[in-house]
Amino acid sequence: MKKSDITKQKILEAAEAEFSESGLYGARVDSISERAGVNKRMIYAYFVNKEQLYITVLTGVYNRMAQEEKKLLGCRLSCEDMIRRIIAMYFDFLYHNPTFVRMLMWENLNNASYIKSSEAGIVKGYSLKMLSDTIARGIYEGVFRPDIDLERIVLSINMFCFSYFSNIHTMSYLMQKDLESETAVRRYAGYVTEMILKFLLRMPK
Repeated sequence: MKKSDITKQKILEAAEAEFSESGLYGARVDSISERAGVNKRMIYAYFVNKEQLYITVLTGVYNRMAQEEKKLLGCRLSCEDMIRRIIAMYFDFLYHNPTFVRMLMWENLNNASYIKSSEAGIVKGYSLKMLSDTIARGIYEGVFRPDIDLERIVLSINMFCFSYFSNIHTMSYLMQKDLESETAVRRYAGYVTEMILKFLLRMPK
């Protein structure tokens, strides 16, 4: 890897940490420079301004998830097993990528103002289609109910997975439960999986 690529990667990693903690408007280029151990002028040389750096980081975190989603495409699984794997993958990814969760929360607070300028729509659109196609295959094969609304079930799966992590701190306090442990996350992932599949699966005649 070239020195310029290493420097750019350091900037992106530092920026992701800063943006996830403070959001776009609270983040400071000086702090990103200090975290990355590079001169502030280098940041502007690579990314022009803070907004462009933020958009690049936002695309990057979505790409990171997309890489995990694409791995599933090479698996020859039944539609039921694919749903199980997809939900498990989402929970595992979100558990190990808290900066992804926080960045999406900040972007929602900002009314998705910058995601429109990133490539996240293209990246995520591909995975949403993968999930929709899996459910459509299950309907075609007679495994899933024929009256499933593809758009709503795809939205539900994404929301059930993400909302666990976006509310994990407040709900841990309110319920007086340790929802942040890996055991708790896996337990809830299993619960969501069974709940979704009970809704999807066609009842035997």
